Amino acid sequence: MKRLISTPQGDQLIDLTAEEVAQRQIEEQQAEADKVIREEKIATDLANKQSALNKLKALGLNDAEIKSIIG
Repeated sequence: MKRLISTPQGDQLIDLTAEEVAQRQIEEQQAEADKVIREEKIATDLANKQSALNKLKALGLNDAEIKSIIG
């Protein structure tokens, strides 16, 4: 892997050190894990909202009444 260094003399590509490569890999793995967690939270929130709507309908509320409650 290479990185770009900008200097007054011009741009240069230099090799990353082993530590830099390892750090980038760790950061990429963490970013992917964070993305999965965010997607799971969104899916859970949507499922919870649908569950709540279904329960309100089961209580006998119609769509207009539900909309007036939740906005």
